[in-house]
Amino acid sequence: MSTAPSAPPRPGRLTTALGLPRLDGQRRLLAAVVIDSTGSGLALPFLLLYLTWQDRMTAATAGTLLTVAGAAALVAGPLSGPLIDRWGPVPLVQAAHVLRATAFLVYAATGSAPTLLVAATLAALGDNLFWPANRAFLARRCHPGELIRWYGLERTLRNVGMTVGGLTAGVLAGQGVNGLRLVLAANAASYVLAAVLIALLPATERRPSAGHVPTVSGHRSTRPRPDRAYVTMVAANTVLVVVCTALPVLVPLYVVQRLHQPTWVVGAVFALNTALVTAGQSLVVRYLERREHLRTLQRAALVWSAAAVLFGAASGLSRSAALFLLTLAVLVFTAAELMHAPTSDVVAVRMAPEETPGRHLGLHQLSWGVGSAIAPLALTAALALGPRWPWALLATGAAAAAVALSAVRRTVGPILPAGDGPGA
Repeated sequence: MSTAPSAPPRPGRLTTALGLPRLDGQRRLLAAVVIDSTGSGLALPFLLLYLTWQDRMTAATAGTLLTVAGAAALVAGPLSGPLIDRWGPVPLVQAAHVLRATAFLVYAATGSAPTLLVAATLAALGDNLFWPANRAFLARRCHPGELIRWYGLERTLRNVGMTVGGLTAGVLAGQGVNGLRLVLAANAASYVLAAVLIALLPATERRPSAGHVPTVSGHRSTRPRPDRAYVTMVAANTVLVVVCTALPVLVPLYVVQRLHQPTWVVGAVFALNTALVTAGQSLVVRYLERREHLRTLQRAALVWSAAAVLFGAASGLSRSAALFLLTLAVLVFTAAELMHAPTSDVVAVRMAPEETPGRHLGLHQLSWGVGSAIAPLALTAALALGPRWPWALLATGAAAAAVALSAVRRTVGPILPAGDGPGA
């Protein structure tokens, strides 16, 4: 039987200064996050390499297989909404872990293209089920007013887990196909262990207190289906996801082919970005939690627009000048990423109905799926036109997203940082 949590102790000064939430009773949850993300860090960077080694596919064939599977699984995001509203987020989180564990066991055990397509589809379905359910799951378990801190902490832990997993997998990959097969099996085991830890969590049910402040000034949707303001917010976030995806998709090609930098610069770019996200996310959350959330998203969009301008300006410069401007662009890009990632999730949750957020969070997940799917095609096509074209596209798109978010804010009013919902 669900029980309401007792009043939590006040957070310590160090916890407050570091932007961390209260962690009382949540150690198993934190362990599940680290284990899940470490497994993902093991397998995901080496999946294409495994398919080309083990199954003798070309990179183009393997990439097409994964793209088709990802497109087929996009439907899972919106469909997850009614399931969350009917059964709650915990069963969906566990089902997603089981789907992904099954997928990676199939990857490790088979070599036929049709079976691999099934495995890729199961993994993509699991991903698209997991993220909206996970947002609602954290909203239910965290203390009121600390949701943005939880999203920030979870993102930091996932970056740490992905880094540890990636380094470990790099060592195992040196053993060839057998080492990569072990990597995939370990990822499957990590999902199973994470599901077990979540099953062992004590049941909680957070309900708004009698003095609960309305979380969205002047507006709180009571409709079971997303309204125009929510759809506009999701459309803006889709554009921002495309911008965010430029770092792994566009930057490696741009740096090597258009800026004529050595390949180690690509590794340095990602190392700098990962280090800043890991070290800075909780501290940035400490600053953002007192700011109005939709305005923060607008600022993130404008900062991303500035980063795109800096990236584009590096083209045509000398190698040393381009390297300096590239470093500055990565710093500005990461600043926008630190603002956007936890705040977009909070806005999606806070604009959703208190009792039935599932359909809204499912639609919000679609912005991540669609944005990630269209980014490679759109950005590589723009790059073929010239080195500055994709950055002009991204700068314009981010600025347009800021304008759209301004319209949302005029409709719903400011989303204040007092009392994070929903009760889910």
